[in-house]
Amino acid sequence: MKGQLLATARPYLQLFSLLSLTPPPSSYERSHQSWQWKLLMLIFTCYTCCTCLLGAYISYVNITILEVEIKELMVEDFTYALGLSQKIIYLFLLVTNSVYMLIYYHKLGRIYWEISSFELEIDAAFQSFGSQRKHSSFRVYLFTRIGLWAIFLFVVLSRLNITEFSNYMAWRDKILTEYILLMMQFKSLEYTLFVMLIQELLLRLRQKLIQIQQELTVCEQHDLLQALVQAMRKNKHLLARIWKLVSELEEYFMLPMLLFFLYNGVSMLHIVSWAFIQAVNPKDCCRYLRFGRFLILIFDLLIPCWISHNCIKTYNSFSRILHNIRCGSSLVTPQLLKMILMEYALQMEHLKLRFTCGGFFDINLKYFAGMVLTIISYTTILIQFKLQAMLEAKQAATQRLSLSSNDKSSLNA
Repeated sequence: MKGQLLATARPYLQLFSLLSLTPPPSSYERSHQSWQWKLLMLIFTCYTCCTCLLGAYISYVNITILEVEIKELMVEDFTYALGLSQKIIYLFLLVTNSVYMLIYYHKLGRIYWEISSFELEIDAAFQSFGSQRKHSSFRVYLFTRIGLWAIFLFVVLSRLNITEFSNYMAWRDKILTEYILLMMQFKSLEYTLFVMLIQELLLRLRQKLIQIQQELTVCEQHDLLQALVQAMRKNKHLLARIWKLVSELEEYFMLPMLLFFLYNGVSMLHIVSWAFIQAVNPKDCCRYLRFGRFLILIFDLLIPCWISHNCIKTYNSFSRILHNIRCGSSLVTPQLLKMILMEYALQMEHLKLRFTCGGFFDINLKYFAGMVLTIISYTTILIQFKLQAMLEAKQAATQRLSLSSNDKSSLNA
């Protein structure tokens, strides 16, 4: 847990540990044989188990209330299946996240170690190549992407959820349900935080590569050329380690992020279905709140896709810098430079950076656009089925009225 990057991210990691999303950062700073570590992990394990039991209780309460509302409104169709799936998925998400923390505890420690050692190696290998990136700029960058959105979720999403909760639910259950729902949405921010740490490492490597490019444009000494080539080779090796770090991050977040995307998608469909049911209710006061919740769920899926897309763009920008070095060098016989540029270009061609959920789908803006189109398609199909059901119910009611009027007229006759 050493280095400026992890020190900057530490408050957010502590917040995620309070929500039982990730192990406490301090647990990686103590010996596993010490009694302090054992006590800390015992407390955190008990806290996580209590959170899972709370999730099971909240899931049971919400399923029971859903059955009551469905029978009251007489809409026992796809709406009940969507609501049931939504409440079962978030229980699976809680349990899966807890199991992953247990199984991959040491893997997360290796990810922390890779990030801190990577930062130290960059600083040690490129001390003579100009200034470093400002630490304060990364702190502001984290706050504007993670901190502000976390505050927004605490303030706005809590208000929207509690207002829309059923009147059949007690205030205690409303608060507990809100805690579980908030905790699940913060899983997206946890993943985004690690992607931003990787992007910051890439930005530092890119800055060093640009400084090497500037030195090469005025390089006339053979010794200096060799030093620059060695620095470029070191830059290439460090970039390959970024690719391995992303692979480890993908393995750690595979199933939790898959369930998170599935939960938000089902929740948005459930919101649309419920809004359609309540559209004919003149006393419904939550239609705008549902729209607000829908937008928040969409944006909570957009943020990791957007940050991952930006990180991939930063990685791909290395190829353009290599092309500029190849075309802008004024050396007469840059044989060493040609060799390292060829090696670097081959590495960039074969090691493509991707953020995926275990290969099921890519986490980027292209996937986000496809997901939005899929939700729109399912929403259209859902509305068509509900319109057809409403028309059939209306026709049945009309036939019953006509039959009853015929019976009355025959009795009068």
